Amino acid sequence: MRRIRSTQLDVFTSEPFGGNQLAVFHDAAQLTAAEMQAIAREMNFSESVFTLPATEPTALVRLRIFTPEVELPFAGHPVIGATFALAAVGRITPDIASPIALETGVGPLAIELLFADGRLSFAWMRQPIPTFEPWSGDRAALAASLGLRAGDLRADLPIERGSAGVPFIYIPLASQQALDQAQPGPGVGAALHDAVAHAGAYLFVPPGPAHDQPVATRMFAQGMGIGEDAATGSAAGPFGAYLVRHGLAPLEDDLARITVAQGVQMGRPSQLFVTVEQREDAISQVRVGGESVVVAQGEFLLPDQPNTTSA
Repeated sequence: MRRIRSTQLDVFTSEPFGGNQLAVFHDAAQLTAAEMQAIAREMNFSESVFTLPATEPTALVRLRIFTPEVELPFAGHPVIGATFALAAVGRITPDIASPIALETGVGPLAIELLFADGRLSFAWMRQPIPTFEPWSGDRAALAASLGLRAGDLRADLPIERGSAGVPFIYIPLASQQALDQAQPGPGVGAALHDAVAHAGAYLFVPPGPAHDQPVATRMFAQGMGIGEDAATGSAAGPFGAYLVRHGLAPLEDDLARITVAQGVQMGRPSQLFVTVEQREDAISQVRVGGESVVVAQGEFLLPDQPNTTSA
């Protein structure tokens, strides 16, 4: 039997049984891509991540990330969670130089490490600068596909397609009640009107004038095999950039600091921290950070298969 070490975590939370569940499989070079996909389907978390030897000389490891249905080039809570999993098995220690680099399908990502009492306590992930495109779908059809009325969508803010490697449709809602009531139906994929990829629907209530409360969000991605996601780090970075671009997040010394609340309606509250730096009217850096809690460690058992590769 092949014995694959695994670490299970709750990500973007400081408490067990909150945040977004993640399974990390260490030293996964003995697995094929088909086996990785099968394991991700077996785990049935929004994502599972597999660590492999890095191909980039600056990276500590290479990460492959799978939802129950597809492989993703990049995702937020798998990167943050994998960082904590590597610390749990001794690959990341307090004497390691920060930032480290983790290799993903969008290239190496810099991860800034914060330690407390000899333990990893927080990790910041620097994301690619997001890109945005106008959304040209039918607002009334989109609202209906989410179980909402057209008036539940904010008419004064644009719906946009944004991506730092994985696409999301950013949908501003008029109230917390609308966010709580949203329930995507089978037609939401068509209503998203995204011809490039199976984009996730990222719903949010824009922050109020005080800007001192977490911004409430939800994310649905049936096309990726994710009914609802408890914390979506790959969407949070572009979301922070959306808020800055549309004057919804104040800049202090060229930096916006945003706290995102997600997973509340699922009973898995998550907290994601975002910073967006803007210089000369252009986004120059985006970071997403948070905590993680290890909740289980063990082994995954698979029959031997000669000549196994991970390609």
